[in-house]
Amino acid sequence: MEVINCPICGSNKNIFYYKKNNCDLHRCFNCKLVFVWPVPANLQDVYQENYYKGASVNNDTFGYSDYDKDKEPMREIFIAYLKKLEKLSPGKKIFDIGCANGYFLDLAKQRGWQTYGVEISEYGANEARKKGHEVFHSSDLSGIDLKFDCITMWDVLEHIQSPVEYMQAVNKLLNINGIVAINTIDKSSWWAKFWGKRWNAIVPPEHLLFFSRNNLLLLLKNTKFNVFSVQKVGKFFSLSYIFKVLYHWQKLQIYQKLSTYLAKPFWQQFKIPINLRDNILVIAKKDHV
Repeated sequence: MEVINCPICGSNKNIFYYKKNNCDLHRCFNCKLVFVWPVPANLQDVYQENYYKGASVNNDTFGYSDYDKDKEPMREIFIAYLKKLEKLSPGKKIFDIGCANGYFLDLAKQRGWQTYGVEISEYGANEARKKGHEVFHSSDLSGIDLKFDCITMWDVLEHIQSPVEYMQAVNKLLNINGIVAINTIDKSSWWAKFWGKRWNAIVPPEHLLFFSRNNLLLLLKNTKFNVFSVQKVGKFFSLSYIFKVLYHWQKLQIYQKLSTYLAKPFWQQFKIPINLRDNILVIAKKDHV
């Protein structure tokens, strides 16, 4: 029989948890991580141009109708994050992992940061470069020989198939006293527990890892980070994006129609704050001892 090891703690004691979108999810008995195994091949195929621009509401994957417009409601929150990072970072050289077309980097650049990024999508990487950011097109961090003061991972870590190796690579890219900021989904939240296997964030093959607070902190400890800030965070969303998520979650046609209708320019100016307490923000410092 095939031995299935937990991507965080390495334990081979796990149980089949759920099957969704032709992906098998397993739950580790030791650290409680839920993870996709086997990891689907050709994950890059998910992140083509239509994922970031032009994805229709009835696609199997979430994607964005227009990445910039869908992220615009997050502007104030991203700026608040940058202000916090500016107080903690030893310098202003920032590296955004999963930078897409550079929306967050645009805001960082306006505040005086030197902006770098990496993006799995060739389309996204090219769009970010057009905006003046130095962006690598890659699914991993190999071949990057620069050092950074601050690394950000906004809604990225749940997409990574080998988190230990990845966070070790993140650590190596940081200067002494450099910091990493991670926003990811939290399966230990009351919202996730209430919905169980029907939690709206269970969307493989986009999401491969479903963290709890404890196993996320375990991952960071094991990859030589000192965590000094953990908090639940909310987000702002456009009306169109909210109904797109609802459609993918509950498959009601009315949500599909509303998402399409609300994608019109007039409705895009409205944003809705949502905090289900199933998103966690962790800031950690490189342990250089």
